[in-house]
Amino acid sequence: MNELKKNKNSMAKEIFSKYGALVLIIAAMMVGTGIFQPVFFNTSNLMNLIINNNNVFLTGFGMTFVIMAGGIDLSVGSLAALSGMFAAMMLSSGVNAPATFIITIVLCYIVGMVSGWIVTISQIPPFVMTLGTMTIYRGFAVAINNGYTIPISLGDPFTKLGTGAILGIPAPICIIIVVFAIGAFLLSKTNIGRNIYAVGGNVEAAKISGINILSTNMFAYGMCAALAGLSGMILAARMYTGLPSACVGLETQAIAAVVLGGTSFTGGDGDILGTVLGVLLLAVMLNCMVLLSVPSWLQDVFQGLIIIVAVIYDKAAKAKK
Repeated sequence: MNELKKNKNSMAKEIFSKYGALVLIIAAMMVGTGIFQPVFFNTSNLMNLIINNNNVFLTGFGMTFVIMAGGIDLSVGSLAALSGMFAAMMLSSGVNAPATFIITIVLCYIVGMVSGWIVTISQIPPFVMTLGTMTIYRGFAVAINNGYTIPISLGDPFTKLGTGAILGIPAPICIIIVVFAIGAFLLSKTNIGRNIYAVGGNVEAAKISGINILSTNMFAYGMCAALAGLSGMILAARMYTGLPSACVGLETQAIAAVVLGGTSFTGGDGDILGTVLGVLLLAVMLNCMVLLSVPSWLQDVFQGLIIIVAVIYDKAAKAKK
Protein backbone atom coordinates (compact mmCIF):
# COMPACT_ATOMS: atom_id res chain seq x y z
CA MET A 1 0.00 0.00 0.00
CA ASN A 2 2.79 2.40 0.97
CA GLU A 3 4.68 1.45 -2.18
CA LEU A 4 1.61 2.27 -4.28
CA LYS A 5 1.31 5.68 -2.60
CA LYS A 6 4.99 6.37 -3.25
CA ASN A 7 4.59 5.49 -6.92
CA LYS A 8 1.56 7.76 -7.24
CA ASN A 9 3.38 10.61 -5.51
CA SER A 10 6.45 10.24 -7.69
CA MET A 11 4.26 10.13 -10.81
CA ALA A 12 2.42 13.27 -9.69
CA LYS A 13 5.72 15.05 -9.04
CA GLU A 14 7.04 14.01 -12.44
CA ILE A 15 3.90 15.29 -14.21
CA PHE A 16 4.00 18.57 -12.29
CA SER A 17 7.70 19.12 -12.99
CA LYS A 18 7.09 18.49 -16.68
CA TYR A 19 3.84 20.37 -17.19
CA GLY A 20 3.45 22.54 -14.08
CA ALA A 21 4.62 25.74 -15.77
CA LEU A 22 2.31 25.17 -18.74
CA VAL A 23 -0.69 24.55 -16.47
CA LEU A 24 0.09 27.69 -14.45
CA ILE A 25 0.32 29.80 -17.62
CA ILE A 26 -3.05 28.49 -18.84
CA ALA A 27 -4.62 29.12 -15.42
CA ALA A 28 -3.17 32.64 -15.24
CA MET A 29 -4.52 33.49 -18.69
CA MET A 30 -7.95 32.17 -17.79
CA VAL A 31 -8.12 34.09 -14.50
CA GLY A 32 -6.77 37.28 -16.09
CA THR A 33 -9.32 37.15 -18.90
CA GLY A 34 -12.11 36.25 -16.50
CA ILE A 35 -11.40 39.37 -14.46
CA PHE A 36 -11.84 41.67 -17.47
CA GLN A 37 -14.42 39.52 -19.27
CA PRO A 38 -16.44 37.39 -16.78
CA VAL A 39 -18.27 35.80 -19.74
CA PHE A 40 -15.10 33.73 -20.28
CA PHE A 41 -16.11 31.39 -17.44
CA ASN A 42 -19.59 30.75 -18.80
CA THR A 43 -20.10 27.02 -19.28
CA SER A 44 -21.14 27.55 -22.90
CA ASN A 45 -17.96 29.52 -23.64
CA LEU A 46 -15.69 26.91 -22.06
CA MET A 47 -17.53 24.11 -23.86
CA ASN A 48 -17.33 25.92 -27.19
CA LEU A 49 -13.64 26.58 -26.58
CA ILE A 50 -13.01 22.82 -26.72
CA ILE A 51 -15.55 22.04 -29.47
CA ASN A 52 -14.29 24.81 -31.75
CA ASN A 53 -10.74 23.50 -31.38
CA ASN A 54 -11.58 19.83 -31.90
CA ASN A 55 -9.71 19.87 -35.23
CA VAL A 56 -6.57 21.19 -33.51
CA PHE A 57 -6.85 18.51 -30.81
CA LEU A 58 -7.26 15.68 -33.32
CA THR A 59 -4.63 16.83 -35.84
CA GLY A 60 -2.35 17.68 -32.92
CA PHE A 61 -2.62 14.10 -31.66
CA GLY A 62 -1.73 12.84 -35.13
CA MET A 63 1.08 15.35 -35.51
CA THR A 64 2.52 14.12 -32.20
CA PHE A 65 3.12 10.70 -33.76
CA VAL A 66 4.88 12.19 -36.77
CA ILE A 67 7.03 14.75 -34.94
CA MET A 68 8.08 12.20 -32.31
CA ALA A 69 9.20 9.96 -35.18
CA GLY A 70 11.42 12.79 -36.42
CA GLY A 71 9.14 14.01 -39.22
CA ILE A 72 6.56 16.69 -39.91
CA ASP A 73 3.34 16.85 -41.91
CA LEU A 74 2.28 20.15 -43.47
CA SER A 75 -0.61 18.61 -45.39
CA VAL A 76 -3.09 18.05 -42.54
CA GLY A 77 -5.15 21.19 -43.21
CA SER A 78 -5.55 20.42 -46.91
CA LEU A 79 -6.31 16.76 -46.19
CA ALA A 80 -8.97 17.78 -43.65
CA ALA A 81 -10.64 19.94 -46.32
CA LEU A 82 -10.37 17.13 -48.87
CA SER A 83 -11.88 14.58 -46.48
CA GLY A 84 -14.83 16.89 -45.74
CA MET A 85 -15.45 17.41 -49.45
CA PHE A 86 -15.06 13.71 -50.23
CA ALA A 87 -17.45 12.70 -47.44
CA ALA A 88 -20.02 15.30 -48.57
CA MET A 89 -19.71 14.04 -52.16
CA MET A 90 -20.29 10.43 -51.09
CA LEU A 91 -23.30 11.38 -48.98
CA SER A 92 -24.82 13.36 -51.86
CA SER A 93 -24.30 10.29 -54.08
CA GLY A 94 -26.43 8.16 -51.75
CA VAL A 95 -23.73 6.40 -49.71
CA ASN A 96 -24.86 5.91 -46.10
CA ALA A 97 -23.15 7.68 -43.20
CA PRO A 98 -21.25 4.70 -41.64
CA ALA A 99 -19.81 3.64 -45.02
CA THR A 100 -18.84 7.24 -45.81
CA PHE A 101 -17.06 7.55 -42.48
CA ILE A 102 -15.14 4.28 -42.76
CA ILE A 103 -14.14 4.74 -46.42
CA THR A 104 -12.91 8.29 -45.82
CA ILE A 105 -10.86 7.33 -42.74
CA VAL A 106 -9.31 4.34 -44.51
CA LEU A 107 -8.39 6.38 -47.60
CA CYS A 108 -6.83 9.10 -45.44
CA TYR A 109 -4.80 6.49 -43.56
CA ILE A 110 -3.61 5.00 -46.86
CA VAL A 111 -2.49 8.34 -48.33
CA GLY A 112 -0.68 9.03 -45.05
CA MET A 113 1.08 5.68 -45.27
CA VAL A 114 2.11 6.51 -48.84
CA SER A 115 3.66 9.77 -47.63
CA GLY A 116 5.54 7.88 -44.91
CA TRP A 117 6.70 5.32 -47.46
CA ILE A 118 7.99 7.98 -49.89
CA VAL A 119 9.72 9.97 -47.13
CA THR A 120 11.50 6.84 -45.85
CA ILE A 121 12.41 5.21 -49.17
CA SER A 122 13.43 8.33 -51.09
CA GLN A 123 14.94 10.22 -48.14
CA ILE A 124 13.06 13.34 -49.27
CA PRO A 125 12.89 15.82 -46.35
CA PRO A 126 9.41 15.49 -44.77
CA PHE A 127 8.97 19.26 -45.00
CA VAL A 128 9.37 19.18 -48.78
CA MET A 129 7.30 16.03 -49.28
CA THR A 130 4.31 17.21 -47.23
CA LEU A 131 4.52 20.72 -48.67
CA GLY A 132 3.89 19.06 -52.03
CA THR A 133 1.04 16.88 -50.76
CA MET A 134 -0.49 19.94 -49.06
CA THR A 135 -0.88 21.57 -52.48
CA ILE A 136 -2.08 18.34 -54.11
CA TYR A 137 -4.78 17.68 -51.51
CA ARG A 138 -6.04 21.25 -51.66
CA GLY A 139 -6.19 21.01 -55.44
CA PHE A 140 -8.28 17.82 -55.25
CA ALA A 141 -10.56 19.43 -52.65
CA VAL A 142 -11.26 22.26 -55.08
CA ALA A 143 -11.60 19.90 -58.07
CA ILE A 144 -14.28 17.68 -56.48
CA ASN A 145 -17.01 20.25 -57.12
CA ASN A 146 -15.19 22.89 -59.16
CA GLY A 147 -14.48 25.00 -56.08
CA TYR A 148 -18.08 25.00 -54.84
CA THR A 149 -19.27 23.67 -51.51
CA ILE A 150 -21.30 20.44 -51.24
CA PRO A 151 -24.25 20.66 -48.85
CA ILE A 152 -25.08 17.88 -46.39
CA SER A 153 -28.71 17.29 -45.45
CA LEU A 154 -29.56 18.49 -41.95
CA GLY A 155 -31.32 15.20 -41.26
CA ASP A 156 -28.42 13.00 -42.38
CA PRO A 157 -27.08 10.79 -39.52
CA PHE A 158 -23.58 11.87 -40.58
CA THR A 159 -24.18 15.30 -39.01
CA LYS A 160 -24.35 13.67 -35.56
CA LEU A 161 -20.58 13.38 -35.81
CA GLY A 162 -20.35 17.12 -35.23
CA THR A 163 -23.66 18.09 -33.66
CA GLY A 164 -24.75 15.00 -31.69
CA ALA A 165 -24.16 14.15 -28.04
CA ILE A 166 -23.47 11.06 -25.95
CA LEU A 167 -24.90 11.13 -22.41
CA GLY A 168 -25.19 14.89 -22.75
CA ILE A 169 -21.56 15.34 -23.81
CA PRO A 170 -21.08 16.83 -27.32
CA ALA A 171 -19.87 14.23 -29.82
CA PRO A 172 -16.67 16.14 -30.77
CA ILE A 173 -15.58 16.16 -27.10
CA CYS A 174 -16.32 12.42 -26.79
CA ILE A 175 -14.23 11.77 -29.91
CA ILE A 176 -11.34 13.84 -28.53
CA ILE A 177 -11.38 11.81 -25.28
CA VAL A 178 -11.47 8.46 -27.11
CA VAL A 179 -8.67 9.42 -29.54
CA PHE A 180 -6.57 10.76 -26.66
CA ALA A 181 -6.95 7.47 -24.76
CA ILE A 182 -6.06 5.38 -27.83
CA GLY A 183 -3.10 7.60 -28.72
CA ALA A 184 -1.74 7.56 -25.17
CA PHE A 185 -2.06 3.78 -25.03
CA LEU A 186 -0.33 3.26 -28.38
CA LEU A 187 2.60 5.50 -27.48
CA SER A 188 3.16 4.27 -23.93
CA LYS A 189 2.10 0.63 -23.93
CA THR A 190 2.83 -0.84 -27.37
CA ASN A 191 5.87 -1.79 -29.42
CA ILE A 192 4.93 0.63 -32.21
CA GLY A 193 4.92 3.46 -29.69
CA ARG A 194 8.36 2.51 -28.41
CA ASN A 195 9.58 2.24 -32.00
CA ILE A 196 8.37 5.78 -32.74
CA TYR A 197 10.35 7.12 -29.78
CA ALA A 198 13.42 5.15 -30.88
CA VAL A 199 13.26 6.26 -34.54
CA GLY A 200 12.78 9.89 -33.56
CA GLY A 201 15.56 9.75 -30.98
CA ASN A 202 18.23 8.16 -33.19
CA VAL A 203 17.26 6.56 -36.47
CA GLU A 204 20.65 4.84 -36.96
CA ALA A 205 20.55 3.28 -33.50
CA ALA A 206 16.97 2.18 -34.20
CA LYS A 207 18.12 0.44 -37.39
CA ILE A 208 20.88 -1.38 -35.52
CA SER A 209 18.32 -2.46 -32.91
CA GLY A 210 16.30 -4.14 -35.64
CA ILE A 211 13.42 -1.67 -35.72
CA ASN A 212 11.63 -1.46 -39.07
CA ILE A 213 11.98 2.24 -39.92
CA LEU A 214 9.68 2.00 -42.93
CA SER A 215 6.70 0.47 -41.13
CA THR A 216 7.17 2.83 -38.17
CA ASN A 217 7.10 5.94 -40.36
CA MET A 218 4.20 4.62 -42.42
CA PHE A 219 2.20 4.06 -39.24
CA ALA A 220 3.01 7.52 -37.85
CA TYR A 221 2.07 9.35 -41.06
CA GLY A 222 -0.98 7.11 -41.50
CA MET A 223 -2.26 7.99 -38.01
CA CYS A 224 -1.66 11.67 -38.65
CA ALA A 225 -3.56 11.59 -41.95
CA ALA A 226 -6.44 9.54 -40.53
CA LEU A 227 -6.94 12.00 -37.66
CA ALA A 228 -6.74 14.95 -40.07
CA GLY A 229 -9.45 13.25 -42.11
CA LEU A 230 -11.54 12.71 -38.98
CA SER A 231 -11.27 16.38 -38.04
CA GLY A 232 -12.31 17.36 -41.56
CA MET A 233 -15.40 15.18 -41.39
CA ILE A 234 -16.39 16.60 -38.01
CA LEU A 235 -16.09 20.12 -39.41
CA ALA A 236 -18.22 19.19 -42.44
CA ALA A 237 -20.80 17.62 -40.12
CA ARG A 238 -20.92 20.75 -37.95
CA MET A 239 -21.22 23.10 -40.93
CA TYR A 240 -23.60 20.81 -42.88
CA THR A 241 -21.35 21.23 -45.89
CA GLY A 242 -18.06 20.22 -47.44
CA LEU A 243 -15.90 23.30 -47.86
CA PRO A 244 -12.83 23.21 -50.17
CA SER A 245 -11.24 26.21 -48.43
CA ALA A 246 -11.63 24.75 -44.93
CA CYS A 247 -8.84 24.32 -42.37
CA VAL A 248 -6.33 26.74 -43.90
CA GLY A 249 -3.50 27.10 -41.38
CA LEU A 250 -4.54 24.04 -39.37
CA GLU A 251 -1.06 22.56 -39.78
CA THR A 252 0.46 25.62 -38.08
CA GLN A 253 -1.86 25.32 -35.09
CA ALA A 254 -1.24 21.57 -34.77
CA ILE A 255 2.55 21.93 -34.92
CA ALA A 256 2.45 24.82 -32.44
CA ALA A 257 0.34 22.79 -30.01
CA VAL A 258 2.65 19.77 -30.20
CA VAL A 259 5.82 21.80 -29.65
CA LEU A 260 4.25 23.91 -26.90
CA GLY A 261 3.25 20.66 -25.20
CA GLY A 262 6.89 19.67 -24.82
CA THR A 263 7.34 17.29 -27.76
CA SER A 264 10.81 17.78 -29.17
CA PHE A 265 10.71 19.29 -32.65
CA THR A 266 13.57 16.97 -33.64
CA GLY A 267 11.78 13.85 -32.40
CA GLY A 268 12.24 11.18 -29.77
CA ASP A 269 10.62 12.93 -26.82
CA GLY A 270 7.08 13.97 -25.89
CA ASP A 271 3.59 12.58 -25.31
CA ILE A 272 -0.10 13.09 -26.02
CA LEU A 273 -0.85 14.75 -22.66
CA GLY A 274 1.57 17.54 -23.50
CA THR A 275 -0.24 18.08 -26.80
CA VAL A 276 -3.56 18.43 -24.94
CA LEU A 277 -2.05 21.19 -22.81
CA GLY A 278 -0.48 22.79 -25.87
CA VAL A 279 -3.86 22.93 -27.62
CA LEU A 280 -5.50 24.32 -24.48
CA LEU A 281 -2.85 27.03 -24.23
CA LEU A 282 -3.44 28.09 -27.84
CA ALA A 283 -7.23 27.84 -27.51
CA VAL A 284 -7.33 29.86 -24.28
CA MET A 285 -4.93 32.45 -25.68
CA LEU A 286 -6.97 32.94 -28.86
CA ASN A 287 -10.24 33.00 -26.92
CA CYS A 288 -8.78 35.61 -24.57
CA MET A 289 -7.67 37.78 -27.47
CA VAL A 290 -11.09 37.54 -29.12
CA LEU A 291 -12.87 38.52 -25.91
CA LEU A 292 -10.41 41.37 -25.39
CA SER A 293 -10.96 42.54 -29.01
CA VAL A 294 -7.37 41.97 -30.15
CA PRO A 295 -7.19 42.37 -34.00
CA SER A 296 -7.10 39.10 -35.95
CA TRP A 297 -3.78 39.96 -37.61
CA LEU A 298 -2.19 40.39 -34.19
CA GLN A 299 -3.56 37.01 -33.12
CA ASP A 300 -1.66 35.44 -36.05
CA VAL A 301 1.49 37.32 -35.07
CA PHE A 302 1.29 36.02 -31.49
CA GLN A 303 0.76 32.47 -32.70
CA GLY A 304 3.79 32.68 -35.01
CA LEU A 305 5.96 34.13 -32.26
CA ILE A 306 4.92 31.34 -29.90
CA ILE A 307 6.05 28.70 -32.40
CA ILE A 308 9.43 30.40 -32.85
CA VAL A 309 10.00 30.76 -29.10
CA ALA A 310 8.93 27.17 -28.44
CA VAL A 311 11.32 25.77 -31.08
CA ILE A 312 14.20 27.91 -29.77
CA TYR A 313 13.49 26.70 -26.23
CA ASP A 314 13.34 23.09 -27.43
CA LYS A 315 16.69 23.38 -29.21
CA ALA A 316 18.29 25.01 -26.17
CA ALA A 317 16.89 22.37 -23.80
CA LYS A 318 18.11 19.54 -26.03
CA ALA A 319 21.58 21.10 -26.34
CA LYS A 320 21.75 21.41 -22.56
CA LYS A 321 20.92 17.72 -22.14
